[in-house]
Amino acid sequence: MDQVTQTKVLFRREQWKKIIAECQASGLPVKTWCDQNGFKEQSYYYYLKKIREQEIEKISVALPDPMEKPVLFKKLEVQTPIHTQAAVIIHLPVATLEINNGATQQTIEMVLLALNCLC
Repeated sequence: MDQVTQTKVLFRREQWKKIIAECQASGLPVKTWCDQNGFKEQSYYYYLKKIREQEIEKISVALPDPMEKPVLFKKLEVQTPIHTQAAVIIHLPVATLEINNGATQQTIEMVLLALNCLC
């Protein structure tokens, strides 16, 4: 597909994204909204499908390959003083996370990202 055609396709999809958003925001049934605004209902659903497929492609590119070997983590036992109490305790099916006062934001973010991969 040449650059002009590709630009036209992208422009048309952006237009239809706005049209679909307007229809959905109206609260009207699709048929009624299309009739009132001079659009074919068939065209509405065609572009809705194309836009959804495009979004699915974006998501599937970001997902890890299921054939890749999973990353395994070793459970670390951290010794804390008895008088220290966790500020936050998160119980998950795969782990329990205790965050003590003084934990850095970077540490918390990294641990949550690692847990996200496990869930």
